[in-house]
Amino acid sequence: MSRQPERKPTPLPPRLPSVGGSSILHLTLAVFVFISGITNSVAQQFSFAHYGQDEGLRNLDVFGLVEDDEGLLWLATENGLFRYDGAQFHRFGPKDGIGETLVLGLHKDASGRIWVATNDHLYFFDGSRFLPAPLGSSTVQFGVEEPINSIDPAHILFLDHGSLMLVTQRGTGKGAAGWTTAPFFRLPEVDANPALGKLHSIFVSKDRLSGYDLWLGCGQAVCRIRGSLKTQEPQHVDVFSDAQGIPADSWTCFFRDREGTLWARSRRYVRVLARGEAVFRSRDIPSSDGLPAYRGSGILTIAEDPQGAVLTQTNRGLARWEGSSWRIFDSSNGVDFKDVSSILFDRHGAPWFSTRGQGVVRWRGYREAENWTIAQGLHDDVVWPIFRDSHHDLWIADQFQINRLNKRGERLATPRTFQNAPILHGTSFAESPDGSLWIFTLDGEVYRTDAAIRRIVFRSKLPSLARAFTDSSHRIWILSRNGLYVVRNPDQPFIEKIAASLISRDAFADAAESPDHDLWFLADNHLYRLSSKSGRFSKVELDPDETRGQMRNIAAAADGTLWIGGGIPALLHLRVAGDRATMVNRVTSPDLASSDVQIVRIDGRGWLWIGTDLGVNVFDGRQWRLLTRRDGLISNDTDEGAFLADTDGSVWIGANGGAIHLLQPEHLFSSAPLDVRFTSADLGTQPLSLTSTTLTPWQDAPLDLAFSSLNFAREGSVHFRYRLTGMEFDWSETTSHVLHYPAIAPGDYRFELQAVDPDQQKQSAILSLRFTIRPPWWRTRAMYLLLGILSFVASILVWHWRERRLLHRQHMLRQLVAQRTRELEAEKAELVAAREALSHQATRDALTGIWNRAAIFDILTREMDRSRRTGVMFAVVLADIDHFKQINDTLGHLAGDSILRDASRRMLHNIRPYDFIGRYGGEEFLIVLPGLPLLDPHMRLNQLLQSISREPFEVENRSVHVTSSFGVAWSHPSIVVAEDLIRRADEALYRAKARGRNCIVFHEEQQGRLI
Repeated sequence: MSRQPERKPTPLPPRLPSVGGSSILHLTLAVFVFISGITNSVAQQFSFAHYGQDEGLRNLDVFGLVEDDEGLLWLATENGLFRYDGAQFHRFGPKDGIGETLVLGLHKDASGRIWVATNDHLYFFDGSRFLPAPLGSSTVQFGVEEPINSIDPAHILFLDHGSLMLVTQRGTGKGAAGWTTAPFFRLPEVDANPALGKLHSIFVSKDRLSGYDLWLGCGQAVCRIRGSLKTQEPQHVDVFSDAQGIPADSWTCFFRDREGTLWARSRRYVRVLARGEAVFRSRDIPSSDGLPAYRGSGILTIAEDPQGAVLTQTNRGLARWEGSSWRIFDSSNGVDFKDVSSILFDRHGAPWFSTRGQGVVRWRGYREAENWTIAQGLHDDVVWPIFRDSHHDLWIADQFQINRLNKRGERLATPRTFQNAPILHGTSFAESPDGSLWIFTLDGEVYRTDAAIRRIVFRSKLPSLARAFTDSSHRIWILSRNGLYVVRNPDQPFIEKIAASLISRDAFADAAESPDHDLWFLADNHLYRLSSKSGRFSKVELDPDETRGQMRNIAAAADGTLWIGGGIPALLHLRVAGDRATMVNRVTSPDLASSDVQIVRIDGRGWLWIGTDLGVNVFDGRQWRLLTRRDGLISNDTDEGAFLADTDGSVWIGANGGAIHLLQPEHLFSSAPLDVRFTSADLGTQPLSLTSTTLTPWQDAPLDLAFSSLNFAREGSVHFRYRLTGMEFDWSETTSHVLHYPAIAPGDYRFELQAVDPDQQKQSAILSLRFTIRPPWWRTRAMYLLLGILSFVASILVWHWRERRLLHRQHMLRQLVAQRTRELEAEKAELVAAREALSHQATRDALTGIWNRAAIFDILTREMDRSRRTGVMFAVVLADIDHFKQINDTLGHLAGDSILRDASRRMLHNIRPYDFIGRYGGEEFLIVLPGLPLLDPHMRLNQLLQSISREPFEVENRSVHVTSSFGVAWSHPSIVVAEDLIRRADEALYRAKARGRNCIVFHEEQQGRLI
C-alpha cells in the first residue's frame, strides 16, 4: 500500500501531569479509607533487577511489554521496538519492516502473533519480519493509552481518534493483501450512542460460549458490547455509570482474573464486577491526600500473579489485592521505580514492570523471599540471632538493639523494656518454661526478663560469649570463649560453670543435640560430647588436617551424623564411633559456594542449610542449591549463627544487610526445566535453519551462533556447554551467549548446546543444530573420481616414460662409471707412487739413501721395545769416518759426499737383512744390530769396519784410503730411553777415537778391549 503523507506525530503526554485540588469531604473520606483499607504502610524489603541502557535497552521510555509464545519479551519504546532473549535486547528497524522509531503499543493475539502500533501504522510479525496492515485511506493516529486488542486472530481491534476500528483477515492470503480495515460501529449506532465515538480503551472477554463481551471506556462511563463469535456483529450495548457502580471518569484499563471477575480502572477508581453480577463494587486504592490514586505518567495496567492476586500501580509504587485489602509496595520496600506502563508475569511466574523513563524492572524472588532492614525497624543492618518464642513472637537482634516483630507482621520494634538500655551485640536468645526471655550478648552480658517481658529480673556478666543453646531438657548452655556454662533450671536464674578440666578453659563456638539426646559442643579446635547415658564429657578425636583453622558451626542430622563448618578448608560430614570421628563426606566447591561458612543448621524437613559469605547453600539429601541476591536475598554475606527454621516451614537468615525471610523453601527443589534455545545461526551471510538440517554451499565463511536461556531469574548463573561435532570431540563451557568459529571446511556438522545452572545443579536437554556444507565443485566425489582416473592414467604414462629414461640413464651411467674407474685406477697408481716417494723422502737420507736420523731413531726405539718384550738383546753401533774433516778440507766437500755415499753402500752390503743402518749426522752412522751375540761380536763388527778400510775409495780419479771408528753398546733392561743407549755408544766411540781410530770399542765390560 502507498505510504500516508508525512505529518507531525502526536505529542506524548507529560510524565507528571498536574492535578487539581480536592474538597474537604474527599480528603476526609480518603484519610478514612487510607487508615482502614491498607494492609501495611511499611512492609518488607524486596529486590529488583533493572534493565536499561547498560543492558542494551537503548530507550528507557517503555510503553508496553508482551511475552510471546516462545518466552521472548517484546518492548515498545519511544525509540524503537526491542525483543529480549535473556542475553541481549535486539532492536527491530527498517530492515525488519518497521520504518518508524516511535512504537506506542503491543498486542499478542490468540495465535501468538505479535502486533505493533506506531504513530500511524499497524504491523504484524510473520515470524521473520513485520508487515503493515492496511488501514484504509483515512488518516490514522495512535495514542499512548489507546491499546490494540483482538476478538480472535482474524479480527484485530484498535482505536483511531476515539473510534473503534476492526482489521479483518479475509481468506487464507498472507501479507497485507489478506487484510481489510473498517469501522467497527456503523454510523447509525454511533449516532444513537455518541459515547461509542469517544472511546478510551478496549478489552475483549470471551467467557461466553456463544460470543464475546467487548468492554470499552466510553466517554465518562463503561460500555459493554455483546457480540457473536460467528458474525462479529454487535448485539447489544450496555452502559455502566453511577447506578451500576461506575463513577464518571475516563476508564482506561480493564482486566478479567481467573475467577471471572472483571476489573475496571481509572486514575481515581478501581471497580470490580463479579461473574453473574450487574453492579460494580468498589476496590479503590486508598490515598492519604485525597487525590487520585494514580497521578503519574505511566499507563494504567492490571495483572494477576500465579497465586491469583491482582497487581496494579499507585503513586507510591505498586498495590496488590490480598483478598480483603490492598498491600502497598513503595520505596520503603525497595521499589525504586515509578510511572509503570505495563505489568507482566512471565511463564516462570516472575513479575516484570515496564516504566516511562526507567526501563524495565524484574521482581527477584517474588513471593519467595522478603527482607527486613533498617527501613522496617532494625537499628542496624547486621543481623545475628533470630528467635521465635512460645508466644509466637519473632525476635531479631542486630548489632545495636533487640527487635520484635509486631503481631500483624508489619514492622520491627524494640520493646519498651529495652528502649532505655540498648543491648549491643546480641548473640543468642533462650526462653524459660514460664515464657520469660533470656538474652545473651557477645560481650558476656546475660539478661532475663519476666514472663511479660516488662522488666529485667536477672543480669550477669560472663566472659565473651559465642552463643547460647537450649537442649531438649530445657537446660540453657552458654558457650563462652573461656569455658562452658549452664543454666540447669531456666526458671531459677543460676549460672553454673562446668568445672571439668577437659573443657574448663576451651573457647567454645556452637552446640547441637543429636536424636539420641547426646550433646555436642564445638570449640575452635576440638569437639566434645556429653553423653545422655553417662552424663560425662569426652573429647572426640578429629583429623587435624581437615580441621585446620577455626571450627564455628555444628549441626546434628537425624541419622546421628554431624555437619561441621567454619573457617576450615571444607564443610565436614562426620560419623562418630566411640571417641573417634570418621569422614562421611567433605563438601567443597562447586557444591559449596565458599569455605567461609557462617551457618550450619538443619530444618524440620531434614534439609541442611549452609550460610556463607557468597550465598546460602541448601542440601535436601540429594541435591545442592545456592541462593543469592538473584533469588531475592538482600545480601549474599550471611552472619554467623543467624538462622531460624520457623514453625510454618519458612526460614529466616541473618545477613550483612538485614534479615532474610524465605517464604516457601520447598520451591527450591522444584523440577522446573532449564530452558535453552538458539536465537540465530549464520554461516557468513547465510542464515542457518534452527529447526532442520541446512544444506549450504561452501563459501569459506565463519560460523556465528547466538543462543540464550529464557530462565530470566537465573541470569548470571546459567553457563553453556557446547561442541561442534565434525570439528570438536570434547565439550567446552562458556558464559557468553555468542560463539564465533573461523572458516568452516566442507562436511556434516552438528552443534550441540546445553544450559547448565551450577547454583541449582540443573541442566537443560541438549539442543542440536545440524548443517551440511557442500564442497566446491573441485572437491566433489565426481571430481575426485575423475582426478583419480586421470591420476592413474598419468601415473602409467609417467611410469613408462620414467622407465625408458631410467634405462637410458643407466646405460650412460655405466659408461661414466667405466671411464671414471679407469681414471681412478690411474690416479691411485700416481698416489701410491707419490706416497712411496714421500715416504722414502721422509725416511731416507738424501745423500746416502740409507735411513735418515729420524727414521733410524724410530727403529732404535722400536727395537728397544721389542727387546724388553722378548728379552733378546741387540747392539747399537755409532760409526764415524776418521779424519773426515781433513778429507773435506783437502779434497773438497763433493769428494767427502762421494766417500760418504760409498761408505754407506759398503756397510749396507755387509749387514744382515734384519740389521738397520742410518745416517746419524755428518760423517756418523747409527747401526742397529738385533740379536748380535754378546760374547763374540767381533766377526760381524770387524767385517763392517774392514768394509770401509779394506779397499780405497776412488774420488776424482784418485785413490783415498779411509778408516772408521766404532763405538758399540748393548741394550739392557735398565735402559728405557733411546738417548741413553746412544750416549753409551757415543762414549765408546769417543774412546775409539782416543785410542787411535780404526778400531772398535765396547761400552762397559768391553771398554778395555781393542779389536
